[in-house]
Amino acid sequence: MSRLIDENGNARFGVFSDPVHEINHRDFRLTDPFDRPVGRLRRHFAFNQFQFLGALSEDLVFGCAIADVKYLGSAFLYFYEPKTRRYAGFSFKSPLALGTRIDQFPETGSASFRFGANRFEMSSEGAPPERRLTVSLGNKVAVDACFSEARPPMSPLFICTQAGATGWVYARKTAGLGVSGSVQWEGKRFDLARIGAAGHHDWSAGYMRRETFWNWGCLAGEAAGGRMLGMNVSCGVNETSFTENCFWVDGRLNKIDAVSFEYDRLDLEKSWKLASRDDRVELEFRSEGKHVERINAGLLASNFTQLFGRYYGRLRSESDGEIPVDGILGYAERHYAKW
Repeated sequence: MSRLIDENGNARFGVFSDPVHEINHRDFRLTDPFDRPVGRLRRHFAFNQFQFLGALSEDLVFGCAIADVKYLGSAFLYFYEPKTRRYAGFSFKSPLALGTRIDQFPETGSASFRFGANRFEMSSEGAPPERRLTVSLGNKVAVDACFSEARPPMSPLFICTQAGATGWVYARKTAGLGVSGSVQWEGKRFDLARIGAAGHHDWSAGYMRRETFWNWGCLAGEAAGGRMLGMNVSCGVNETSFTENCFWVDGRLNKIDAVSFEYDRLDLEKSWKLASRDDRVELEFRSEGKHVERINAGLLASNFTQLFGRYYGRLRSESDGEIPVDGILGYAERHYAKW
């Protein structure tokens, strides 16, 4: 599919078999809940975008995001070393998204964030795409990582769902990617291919709900028998007629039904339980640490916790049968946002 918005100004909804090459959001006929056209300034501030790239291995876990919510641009990067439990997080925010740029081409586009001497870049090239993440934070931190959809050959999830009365969200997701390149952190260098890092990518954009909340879970790593697993499940953001819930076995997409998240919201580091309505996901998540971002500033608010840890349980695939999950690294997330 070439463009998301059709010739009549409507978004195309569904889970797509082919990628959307351009999110032509300016062609969308945005109205308020009473069907009145929305002005240019309001349209500008209503459109939000973000990208996340993460890598998981027994030697290093990291997560990195760039977000443009118009009133604010932000980027974060964190590292976790499972063997030592060492953690470091870095977070930057820019009023009115100054120094933030994310284009509208999910397959080939790029994103960047700059704050002083700190630089974040995400780019994509080739077919299937190879995503490149480069980060420079002074002399102490440098990331140059490539996330390949050719190792193993991936079938990404492409989805667009309705958001609120008149909006929509488009998301493109993969998990279980091959990762190469390097990370330098506090004098230590990690070769991402050598340590067997497995990656996740999320590209999301749209006229999202002004106030929203979601849970999200992801894993990526090698299961018994050498099969590469990836999983992306959520509750609260993309469940209007369709869901983004799925997992991958050696790059093959397995679509699944709605997923429930059970956890203690006052103590997120206690174990979580995730289960799908079609009985194809039954997992326990055990946290080993967290990255937290909080903003409460009137027009904008965010209460974001991304946990990193391990999943235990099983996945069930129609083609591959039951797949044990025994300590595969992943993420679990709780996020309230007003934007």
